[in-house]
Amino acid sequence: MSDKKESLLLRLVKYVLPIFFIFASFGIILAAFVFKPVPEKKETIQVLPVVEIIEARSKPIILEARSQGIVESRTETLLVAEVTGRIQSISNSFFAGGYFKKGDPLIEIDPVDYRANLASSKSRLAEARLAYEQEKALADQAREDWESFGRGEGSDLPLRKPQLERAKAVYESALAGMEIAERDLERTTVKAPYDGRIHEKFADIGQMVSARQSQLARIYSTDTAEIRLPISLKDIEYLELPESYSNRSTNDTKPRVIVRGSYGGEQYEWEGVIDRTEGAIDPRTRLSYVVAKIEEPYRKGEDSDRPPLKVGLFVEASIQGKRIDNAFQIPRKALQENNTVYTVDWESRIVFKDVEVYQTDTEWAIITAGLEEGDRICITPLEYAVMGMRVERESKESIEILKTEINQKL
Repeated sequence: MSDKKESLLLRLVKYVLPIFFIFASFGIILAAFVFKPVPEKKETIQVLPVVEIIEARSKPIILEARSQGIVESRTETLLVAEVTGRIQSISNSFFAGGYFKKGDPLIEIDPVDYRANLASSKSRLAEARLAYEQEKALADQAREDWESFGRGEGSDLPLRKPQLERAKAVYESALAGMEIAERDLERTTVKAPYDGRIHEKFADIGQMVSARQSQLARIYSTDTAEIRLPISLKDIEYLELPESYSNRSTNDTKPRVIVRGSYGGEQYEWEGVIDRTEGAIDPRTRLSYVVAKIEEPYRKGEDSDRPPLKVGLFVEASIQGKRIDNAFQIPRKALQENNTVYTVDWESRIVFKDVEVYQTDTEWAIITAGLEEGDRICITPLEYAVMGMRVERESKESIEILKTEINQKL
């Protein structure tokens, strides 16, 4: 009997106990899964790009064309000696940069020989005049004598016509010689042909110079400065330039131009007009050229420290163009590649708009087509933008509200 009980107990231990452990383990796992702590759920926050928006407002805009060039003088002259001799004196302003007025004596060449030549010429002229007057008297007397004898028409020789013509020719030659001598004497003093300035001098006191060979100085006028400005054919469309044909002028308008140059580390401005348009287009660059004119470039203003507009200075020019009644001026940063502008619709989604750009600079872009009144333009640079992308309009209130919501939900 005891053996049977032991056998039954062994069977229970062998078969029932493992099953019990299996169910117990399963129960523990199930309880752990059912009663495990549930983590707190957090709402996902979608952060939209915050952009600054401006509204497109058209307005009248006076267009400008930009160009650049080198300041030149309107008139430049190479002074050359017209007589031979030694320079005996020069003007106090005869140096590079010196100013002079029209008619001022710049150089004087020794005139002694030319004065002597003039005196000789006057003496020869007096003798020739006397001989001519005497021959006229003799010719008149010969004609009267011939007529008194009643011989009809006389030949030239008895009437002294050849003698008279010779005396007249000698007199005219002597007169021309005296005029040449006077002119040569006058040319010993080299006078300024206009108000101007010395650009470079090539001669000095004591130097021997030769007529029509020796260069004395290079001078230029100071009444007007000119700047040759290249203009693209596209820009010409927006300008009203002076133009002319062979038979008449079609447009006498002279647009205003502002030139800016750097001098001594400072920027200065001068105002002028577009004086004329050149008659050809550069075949290589396809550019046309206009000439800006600035009056009195060396005149100092009463209340201005502006330096003179010197020849050779590099300047940038802004040419006043036509007036456009409906154009948009937007920040340059709002203009994207391929002349595209990002606008934001009333659902705060990005909309791409292709625009026609007339002009850009570092700050502004002028749009002549592609935008509509009231368009909401995104002026915030976006690293990545797609059509229809949602954005958040930037404002102090929206930024603070967004920060508060994020903090509360976190």
